[in-house]
Amino acid sequence: MSDTGERQMTKEPMIRLRNLSKSFGDNQVLKGIDLDVARSEVLVLIGPSGSGKSTLLRCVNNLESPTGGEVIVDGERVNRTDLSPRAFQKHLNRVRTHMGMVFQHFNLFPHKTVLENILEAPTQVLGRRREEVTVEALELLDKVGLKEKRDSYPAQLSGGQQQRVAIARALAMKPSVMLFDEVTSALDPELVGEVLRVMEGLAAEGMTMIVVTHEMGFAERVANRVVFMADGHIMEQGPPKEIFRNPREERTQRFLADVLK
Repeated sequence: MSDTGERQMTKEPMIRLRNLSKSFGDNQVLKGIDLDVARSEVLVLIGPSGSGKSTLLRCVNNLESPTGGEVIVDGERVNRTDLSPRAFQKHLNRVRTHMGMVFQHFNLFPHKTVLENILEAPTQVLGRRREEVTVEALELLDKVGLKEKRDSYPAQLSGGQQQRVAIARALAMKPSVMLFDEVTSALDPELVGEVLRVMEGLAAEGMTMIVVTHEMGFAERVANRVVFMADGHIMEQGPPKEIFRNPREERTQRFLADVLK
């Protein structure tokens, strides 16, 4: 395993999912998921379309409200049921500030420059001083290789560049957890590598990450653990080499045979 995979992780989980379920009408998408993610762990979710990967990710920060079970992040339950709607929204806004999420589509403000997109949440949500955040934002743009694009608008950037700005924007909130949902699937193939390199850098720095992806090479290089999902269940999980080279479950074998052709 890579140096990333060998780095030390503390025993207390950063994320705990207990009997997590999610239904959309009569369609049960998640069926009693139990999963721990350690601090500084890079967990990669793989599986066929419709297996529940993205729904699981969206339940972690309550973009989808779980039907049942518990989501606990950094010792605090996210999906509390003991609060009034107003109190719950306040609770949710607070816990979400510690979780960055990057989506398949970039969702940048088209009328704001790259720098303004990054400044928006720290200044408006956290109330931090613009001057202070600007220094950090430029450092983040340097980290993702786009410092020279600070005054550009999203329409002037390639898809890969926009996705790197989206990552910098999420990092500007100084999250303890980063969630990535198929962040390269909308990109032209030649642009995928530049986004994955940024994610690899975050992993090497010890960021706790859950990644939903079809990029199996990235999963094998960077993940501490790969989780294979199908039909709303975790079918198999383990170190990347074990999952990719010697999967135990027939369903995992069939999936990998298809995607690794």
